[in-house]
Amino acid sequence: MAQMSHPSVLTELDADRVKATVEKDGYALVRGADVSLEQFEALSDALLIPIVHQATRTVERDRVNEAGTTSTVNKGSDFVPYHREGSYAPGCPHLVAFYCVTPPTDGGQTMLCDGVRLRESLPDPVREFVDGAMLKWRWWAKPDRWQATLGTDDKEEALRRVAGLRDLLPSYESVEDVRFDGDILEGRFISATVIPTRWGGRRAFCNSVLIYYYREANSYFEKDAELSLVDGSPFPPDMLEEISAEAERLTEDVAWEPTDVLIVDNSRFMHGRRAFGNPSRRILVRMGYVHPPQAG
Repeated sequence: MAQMSHPSVLTELDADRVKATVEKDGYALVRGADVSLEQFEALSDALLIPIVHQATRTVERDRVNEAGTTSTVNKGSDFVPYHREGSYAPGCPHLVAFYCVTPPTDGGQTMLCDGVRLRESLPDPVREFVDGAMLKWRWWAKPDRWQATLGTDDKEEALRRVAGLRDLLPSYESVEDVRFDGDILEGRFISATVIPTRWGGRRAFCNSVLIYYYREANSYFEKDAELSLVDGSPFPPDMLEEISAEAERLTEDVAWEPTDVLIVDNSRFMHGRRAFGNPSRRILVRMGYVHPPQAG
């Protein structure tokens, strides 16, 4: 387990420098700048167009601002395995931004794993397999989830908005058979296991395979998707174990300090959480899409 002694740790809240660091290194940690919640939201607004996570307004997360674009991270104190935020459905965010209000006194670190390094360090047979593997997520969303994500309670409008997301998907993703079964919105989402990073186009093992197989449903986590390879077969268990062990070896842990800000490239770094015992831990999150380049 690596320690946080990386040039990606910044001491000043400068949006341009944060952006450049994320693009180069895959994440930026701002520490010691005594950042307020308002400054955190202003920084993240400068870096991304915020979206509402589908678990906001459910038992999993509490919203912090009225719009729901700032929320708590997943509640509970259990271990959360590595994952790419929102990678099981269309509209996966480009950036994820965290803010520490109250750090835990024991455990509770946020884990970061560089998907580029992970892919490169896998044994040749495993790397060759994941390079060509396509994942199929069959998902379903109750009204509280699809309404929070799509910003509407009208079913026809919800389907139109999903269709709009389909038009924005990269070449390695597709969505199919999206429909309502009563009030439940369901569909299938296909994605590559190894994806190109947003900056630099490097190949990264960056997905949600590990959280799917290694996290059980609980009172704060409802599994509302099923994962298989595109042909319907499960991910090979022996390869899963090798990938998990190598991810742990490469992981950098963020041991939170008050007012820390962490910005993560969601196409390169998977993240997770160590278990903890102190219920006062409070980490907030925002996520969204990078601003399009301005004409001129």
